[in-house]
Amino acid sequence: MKKAKKELPDYIRGRISLDELLASRRVLQHLYEQGLMTQGEVSAALSLSQGTCNLHFQRLEYDGLLRSVRLQSAVRGPGRPTYHWEVAREKNATLGLVFDPPYVFVQLEDFAATPLLTLSASLLSCRRRVIIAEKVCALVEKATEEAQARRLILRHGFAALPGVLDPATGAVKRAVNFPTLEGLDVSALMQTHFKVPTLANSLGMAYYYGEAAEIPASTTAMVIYWDLGLGFAFGRDRQLLTVHGGDEGGRTISELGHISIDANGPRCHCGEQGCIEAYAGGWVLLQQFAKDNVASLEDLVALAASGHAGFQSTLREIAHLLGRHLAGTIQMFGVTEVRITGPLAPLFNYGQSEFLAGLSGIIGPQRASSIQVQVSIDSKTRLLAGANRAARRAYLYPDEFKRLSGLSITLQGQRLAGR
Repeated sequence: MKKAKKELPDYIRGRISLDELLASRRVLQHLYEQGLMTQGEVSAALSLSQGTCNLHFQRLEYDGLLRSVRLQSAVRGPGRPTYHWEVAREKNATLGLVFDPPYVFVQLEDFAATPLLTLSASLLSCRRRVIIAEKVCALVEKATEEAQARRLILRHGFAALPGVLDPATGAVKRAVNFPTLEGLDVSALMQTHFKVPTLANSLGMAYYYGEAAEIPASTTAMVIYWDLGLGFAFGRDRQLLTVHGGDEGGRTISELGHISIDANGPRCHCGEQGCIEAYAGGWVLLQQFAKDNVASLEDLVALAASGHAGFQSTLREIAHLLGRHLAGTIQMFGVTEVRITGPLAPLFNYGQSEFLAGLSGIIGPQRASSIQVQVSIDSKTRLLAGANRAARRAYLYPDEFKRLSGLSITLQGQRLAGR
């Protein structure tokens, strides 16, 4: 017989709001960042009274977010244990949903960043948005069943999506490389079917957070994600920089790939001419080298590795173009590290020196030589980890994301198990 959960004492209920407790979130954040601490250490660090701090700890423990650890104190002597506290990382979990056409991935991960279940489905045959929604729900249902079996508390989700998203809801407004996604509102889907608060944002955010663990602190970095399209993400101190261009027609930073560099250049999928992506997107390379029997992004990587002189020459031209046309943005943001990720990231190895040469021609050799450029390995694993890291940060640090104001700012979250 399942043991009933102990109720929170009335004296705590009467002094603390269970629905919206930003002060308790400060305590949670501090323990998440610092690890094992006593209540006294936390109260001193956050300038809280011992009594107030104790209430927050009891509230967070009640909600399954903290646990106490009984340690023997060398100062107090034998038989005088002290209690330290830490985030219950193995008890709490997130869901990362990554839409990387033509596939969708769902990964369940605990707060210790341990992947617990990874699922995927092909969207290639989907001709209607409702079919995509059904496939996503089928994957999420399996993930939530796994969470229940492990007695996890599923706190938050993050959906990484390509294209231009609605700034208020995260719904896909335009996805030029996979139009069937247009109109898909993953946040609403997750709330309606699973009651899991989910932040939907750009694919670039998941790519950035997937790289952030390897980016030194106090560094401003640009992450280029290269697949069918070409996207960009910028971050400082391992936190994403998000900027929107304004109203309905505004651009996000990730849309730099659709900034025109030549009014008379090739036509892009977005309908404009001369976009950066129209020169460097994976879909362009697939068209250009179709005669060489390439049908997938993996085929393009294999073609470069085979020593194909024409393809390698094209890659060097693309890298030089990127260096020249990203130089101003790199200088404006003060970027000191560039990371290239995504399925086509290995192709950058053939043009890295040309990228730096392109930068040098605009911002000068000294400035260009100070920028570290690195091609990411195992980008798929990092992408899924990045989606879950974004989900954890959306739960723990809601102010980090502009659109989180439309979601719950409480500590309640969704409880699927262990309640």
